[in-house]
Amino acid sequence: MLAQQPQEGALWKALSVAQQMLGEDALPALQRALALLPGDAELAANLGTLLAARGRWAEACAACERALRLQPRLAGAHNNHGNALLALRRPAEALAAFDAALALQPGLVAALGNRARALLALARHDEAAQAFALAVAARPGDVGLRMHAATALTAAGRATEAVARLREAVVLAPDHTEAWFTLGNLLNDCGDAAGAAEAWERLLARDAGHAEAACNLSLLRPERGEAVLGAALVAGVGGERRAAVLANLGGLRLQEGRFGAAVAAYREALAEVPDSPQALSNLAQALKRQGALDEADAVLGRLIERHPALPTARSDRLLLRSYRQAGVEVAAALRAEASDFGRVVRTTPVPRPARPVGPLRVGLVSADLRGHPVGRLAEAWLPALAARCELSVYANARVDDALTQRLREAVPRWVRATDLDDAALAARIADDGIAVLIDLSGHTGGHRLGVFARRPAPRQFSWLGYAASTGLAEMDGFIGDRWLLPAGAEAQFVEPLLRLPHSFVAYAPPADAPAVQPLGDTPRFGSFNALHKLGDPVLALWARVLDATPGSRLLVKAPGLQHEAERAALLSRWPGDASRLELEGPGPLADYLAAFGRVDIALDPFPHSGGMTTLDGLWMGVPVLTLPGPAPISRQGLSFMQALGLAEGWVATDADDFVHLAQARLQGRTALAALRAGLRERMAASALCDGGGLADALLALVTA
Repeated sequence: MLAQQPQEGALWKALSVAQQMLGEDALPALQRALALLPGDAELAANLGTLLAARGRWAEACAACERALRLQPRLAGAHNNHGNALLALRRPAEALAAFDAALALQPGLVAALGNRARALLALARHDEAAQAFALAVAARPGDVGLRMHAATALTAAGRATEAVARLREAVVLAPDHTEAWFTLGNLLNDCGDAAGAAEAWERLLARDAGHAEAACNLSLLRPERGEAVLGAALVAGVGGERRAAVLANLGGLRLQEGRFGAAVAAYREALAEVPDSPQALSNLAQALKRQGALDEADAVLGRLIERHPALPTARSDRLLLRSYRQAGVEVAAALRAEASDFGRVVRTTPVPRPARPVGPLRVGLVSADLRGHPVGRLAEAWLPALAARCELSVYANARVDDALTQRLREAVPRWVRATDLDDAALAARIADDGIAVLIDLSGHTGGHRLGVFARRPAPRQFSWLGYAASTGLAEMDGFIGDRWLLPAGAEAQFVEPLLRLPHSFVAYAPPADAPAVQPLGDTPRFGSFNALHKLGDPVLALWARVLDATPGSRLLVKAPGLQHEAERAALLSRWPGDASRLELEGPGPLADYLAAFGRVDIALDPFPHSGGMTTLDGLWMGVPVLTLPGPAPISRQGLSFMQALGLAEGWVATDADDFVHLAQARLQGRTALAALRAGLRERMAASALCDGGGLADALLALVTA
């Protein structure tokens, strides 16, 4: 017919309707019909519908407006106009359009739901929830409406009702994977971990390739992680979603101490997304834990090169390099790198209100006031500090544990910092009137140095969690002691150095520590330090110690050594007789402490010396033989032994002296047994266990 009457608009209109019904491309016919029938409101409305379906929202909006100019009483056109306006992020105008549609046709269910979406976009959450309820009542079988209703209810703070809507949705549509996924997310946010895990398990039973659910479940149920993440990979998930699955798999293996397997997962993730900052960072962390420090440094260099404005990458490399500082020749370069970090994070200072009159207000910022060495050390002095000033803690840990709860009981003001960005946290600290702000993290994980860069307190210091310069000119001092920071250490720091008079730490003995054991029949050295501290030079020196002490053995107890692959990796680097090594993985605190009963002398690694493991060993009657270097991180053992009055005979001057002292101390069994028997009492009476004295000295130092 059109071949005979090509200018007949009604025929073009009929063709467009037929094509739409058949699922064919009706746009050319619609446009031709409208050109021939410019006053046909229905044609303009149909064009708007078709353009909206293709996501051409601006054109769809114009077509609907044309239709409504021609015929204002087209309810469907008002509804489609609202959809286009909502897509164009004009929710107030969209709401008016949906209201117009419903005024003309109150039973238009699509407009009911769309009106609720507009209210949600306007953050009128309670009204949106009510509107979705009306839409659900009008179309009870629509799963999507129930999911939208749950979103509105969640935003309105009505999580219980939101869960109910989602449970209704999965009953209506048991195979609706996104409904299960959303239900799991909401239950997890509400603290119902068991319910969340069940929802994600139900989803994965239907779609094993749902990467997001697999990742979430692996975090919530690590024992299921390998299975569900592996199933997602087998299902063929690709691209960034595959990289996310592999990253979670790497994190799971890293947590389990399977460092080599974690490295493999992160490498595969990078094959999917080569410049992913998270994958590069994760790979560097896994390589570090594995002991491949040179490669970890190179990966971090690649990350900084590709993402120069990413401060966490700079922090990770500073941490790695500061812990590898073997000689004074690298001190200047390390300080310069720290200064570069300080320049990257430097920003406008936050306004500080007038300082309030009253007791001294001190703030602590840390991610580690939990089952972590910093948290365990804080247990010794934090209650005493809280009794001597008005103390606030700004805790950047997302998960609390039993130690966190004990520490919180001693502090009058405890602020969860994870919910605040650097600017907001700095403003909060300034508003709290903090006079002295102390960083307990340095460049370790979860630090908030970006807060200190905003100068929220008139006096700011770094202490305890990191043994090198933060690089921040806004820090008024780095706190240590005279052994950690000998004369000349200033060359390694941007900050001025402040030295506590006795010890830079205090130790809280574990309440359930077992009794000190007598010396055993087999002479045994020991190290309970992390594997990344045991570089090839350390292993070479320790092999010399065993060669110089016939019949002796070496117990190495560290995370990772519960796995055959990590034991094999360490043995491949061991230059001595492997039959004299005893390798063990970690265990509960009681097991870890009891294991010191089998050790005569602890060997301190270098240049990253032991910290908490050394203090625990000393409390269990095990003296430490240490080889300090120029960097503060290498001088912790020296500081501890000086505080105990045991530097003579236990602090080596070089590698040869280390071997000589190990031989002499092990052979003097009578003197060693006597020292062991009295070491706990000696430590309890020393500055190492004087939390109150440390609190007094700290306050005197930061207020001088």
